[in-house]
Amino acid sequence: EISACLVGSEMCIRDSPDKDARGIAIEAKLDKGRGSVATVLIQSGTLRIGDAIVAGTAYGRVRAMLDENGKNVTEAGPSRPVQVQGLSSVPSAGDTFLVTDEDRTARQIAEKREAVERNAMLAKARKRISLEDFTRALEEGKVESLNLIIKGDVSGAVEALEESLLKIEVDESVQLRIIHRGVGAITESDVNLATVDNAIILGFNVRPDAKARDRAAREGVDIRFYSVIYSALEDIENSLKGMLKPEYEEVQSGVAEVLEVFHSSKFGNIAGCVVRSG
Repeated sequence: EISACLVGSEMCIRDSPDKDARGIAIEAKLDKGRGSVATVLIQSGTLRIGDAIVAGTAYGRVRAMLDENGKNVTEAGPSRPVQVQGLSSVPSAGDTFLVTDEDRTARQIAEKREAVERNAMLAKARKRISLEDFTRALEEGKVESLNLIIKGDVSGAVEALEESLLKIEVDESVQLRIIHRGVGAITESDVNLATVDNAIILGFNVRPDAKARDRAAREGVDIRFYSVIYSALEDIENSLKGMLKPEYEEVQSGVAEVLEVFHSSKFGNIAGCVVRSG
C-alpha cells in the first residue's frame, strides 16, 4: 500500500516494493477522442490499469495503456514507455509521475504542485497588444511590458517556445512576461485572460474554437498563429526592438468541421466536412 503524510508544508509518499511505480512524462497532448494522453517512461515499480496516479499537476486513474506498437497492455515495468489515458489534464514534458493509494491523495498532490507552479509563474518577470501597437507604444515610451499567452499542440513545443522567448535579449526597460501557457486549442478563457492582462496570444499548431474567435474579435485581442518556433521568436524580438515589419491580416472566410476522412488511391485523403459558417 501507499500512504501519504504531511511534513511541514511538503507532501511525501511512502511506497511498498510492489507498488512504487514512478517515472517521467516524456510527452503529452490533448486528443479529441481520448482526452489527455501522456507518454510516460516507467523508472521503477510496475504501472497497472486502474492505478491512481499523479503526473505534474494532472491526476486520475489509468484508464488505458498502449505500448510503442499501439497495442493495449495491462501493466508496464521499468524502462518501458507507454501511453497513458485517464489524466484530468495534460502534464508537461519532464513532469514526474507516481502511483498513490487513492484518487484523493493524487488530487491533493496535484493541487499542491499547481499552487507552487502558479506562484512561480506570478513571480517570473523576466525580459520579456497587437505586436504592431506594442512597437508604436514602445517607441513613444507608453509601455514597459509585453504580456504573452502561449498555447500549443504538445507540451514539449510549448516549453521550447517559452524558454526561447525568455532568452531574447532586450533593453532592461522592457519586460517580456509569459502569463499563461497550455496545451490544446485556444479557448474563450484564454481570450478573457488576454483581455484582462492586455496580452497577445501565440498559437503554435493550434487554432481558436468558434467562441474564442468571436470573443477575440469583439475584444480586439491579437492572436498570432505559428507552425515554426523561429517565426514566433523573430516577430516577438522585432517587436521588442521596435523593428516589426507590417504583416498581412488573416481574414476568415468560413469554418468547416471535418467529420470523417476517406482514403482514395487516386486522390489521396479526402475530408468529409460540414460547413459551420461562411
